[in-house]
Amino acid sequence: MQSAAASAKIYRFGLFEANVALGTLSRSGIRVKLQDQPFRVLIVLLERAGEIVNRDELRQKLWPDGTYVDFDGSLNAVLKKLRAAIDDDPDNPRFIQTIPRRGYRFIAPVSFEPDPSSVVATAPEEARRTSGAAAGPALWQNQWIWVSLAIIIVLMSLGWKFGLKRPRADTASQRVIAVLPFQNEGAGPDLDYLRYAIANDLVTDLSHTDSVSVRPFASTSRYGSQPVDPATAGAELRVTHVVAGGFLLAKNELAVTLELVDIAKNQPVWKEEVKVSPQNLVQLHEKLAERALRGLLPAMNVPQASADRVPTPTNEEALELFLHSITVPLDPGPNQTAIQQLERSVSLDSHYAPAWGELGWRYYIDYHYGNGGELTVAKALDAYKHESELDPDWPQVSTTIRVEQGDLEGAHDQAAAFLQKHPNTSLAHYAMSYVLRYAGLLDEAGKQCDKALAIDPGFNVFRSCATVFTLQGDYQHARTYIRLDENSGVAAMFRTMIALRTGDTKGALAESSGVSQSGYQFVKLLRLYLNHATEAELSIAEAEIEADPRSSRDAEELYRNAEILSFCRRPDAALRELQKAIHGSYCAYPAMDKDPLLGAIRSRPEFAALREAAIQCQQNFLAHRWQVDSASAAK
Repeated sequence: MQSAAASAKIYRFGLFEANVALGTLSRSGIRVKLQDQPFRVLIVLLERAGEIVNRDELRQKLWPDGTYVDFDGSLNAVLKKLRAAIDDDPDNPRFIQTIPRRGYRFIAPVSFEPDPSSVVATAPEEARRTSGAAAGPALWQNQWIWVSLAIIIVLMSLGWKFGLKRPRADTASQRVIAVLPFQNEGAGPDLDYLRYAIANDLVTDLSHTDSVSVRPFASTSRYGSQPVDPATAGAELRVTHVVAGGFLLAKNELAVTLELVDIAKNQPVWKEEVKVSPQNLVQLHEKLAERALRGLLPAMNVPQASADRVPTPTNEEALELFLHSITVPLDPGPNQTAIQQLERSVSLDSHYAPAWGELGWRYYIDYHYGNGGELTVAKALDAYKHESELDPDWPQVSTTIRVEQGDLEGAHDQAAAFLQKHPNTSLAHYAMSYVLRYAGLLDEAGKQCDKALAIDPGFNVFRSCATVFTLQGDYQHARTYIRLDENSGVAAMFRTMIALRTGDTKGALAESSGVSQSGYQFVKLLRLYLNHATEAELSIAEAEIEADPRSSRDAEELYRNAEILSFCRRPDAALRELQKAIHGSYCAYPAMDKDPLLGAIRSRPEFAALREAAIQCQQNFLAHRWQVDSASAAK
């Protein structure tokens, strides 16, 4: 059977469009002169995008049997003309790759518009053949539009007699958008950072629109490793629309294409192209923001947002440093490079809020996972303060830092103010859940977690909420949040804790290798204990846990240490870690009363005293919250 791709009428790749029926090639709607033979070779390669087409196949397509020409020389000339027409470089290809001694392969993402008569006529068989199959290499494929059209026609002919009703039109509040990393379609390695930088910039701009929910870039950046079909990504992210695009460098001009895909329709509903000098990133930002607010949002039936709310950079070098920094890994060494870039960026442009926010985040990573120390966390809070002053509408990331620093009351006030102002923002609910969790109010914290997840399903930062439900013994609910980042060391840690709580020591031991990769100090003791190590070995591991500087930076980690130490029959050390946790404003009541891992220390008199301290910790928090609520009600 002829494939849908082979029966296509129009192929699209990069800025180009090849119309088979008309035999024409155009770039951004402008006709490109291309002779017949190069065009035929292009169509063959597009039909089999991602596959190797050998030279003999191309010879047969171009010259029938009995034709006498210098096949090798003539084919080379045809490929040279084709590459010239599409601005492709054989030494650094973005479209056509030469496979030595074999042939050629089209390597760029391809979309196509099939011939309706061909696809609809074969729809039943094609649907059976492709049902459940993974998406192909094309960036987006529209063959299912025609299959769906055939089904819709049949349903309409039945007069909706089986109770089918017209779907209710989506309201603006139901619009959820994700921005995928952009594709480098020929801009070279020096500009490759723009794959993530452009997408992150668009997320920031769109996030300042109240009537549309935008997935954080942390949810979509994982798609940057390879091209992905927007419909597939949209389904995974549970969004209504996906923005995808690419960029290339031609004649010292950076051309950025954007396309908005309606996931329900599985087709583009808006396209745009922006061209700037590669040295003018501020202008690129301005044009992208303008196109997003004036074109992209109206295409979603979303009211235009005010451009005044979108953060605006003013310095080229500062913006370039910022855009570079967001692509730097979070590992301790590279993170220092990002910090240096961002410190320079904010010194050049102190009024660009996103740069301050990223600098705060990098300082926090250095404090929590590197060697930054207390001075670094102070810098993080100061950077977040600058961000909040410049952009009061942006989520207060510093809330979680204040919680971990033991300032529950200040963190609550900050989270409550932001939640009141932005009740439909997922991070507002998550920040409040974080405060309530440390205050020991697990029922309330769980409700806030679920609200955050309902607004922004798939955001891996919310994996932290698994702690709430694990402490409550609701392990099925906890696994919902673990699955948000199930391949991480943090997820392995949660699964280990659940396994221990349910008596599955074999499962805990199996998960422990993944936990150790994330730097949790307690895993060494746990593995030794489960493998029946000597007392001397256990004592050394116990001492290492208590001396771990990372745990001392987060009271919840101290509580987790206490759980493992208690499970491994190290009661004195467990009580010391639990004491440090509670004194660090981790109000572990009432979780500590029912925690199965604390069974070995619950009968100790020291535990009773710590329980009273935990209750007092919680009462102090509740008294502060009552005062704040009363004062607010009196206004």
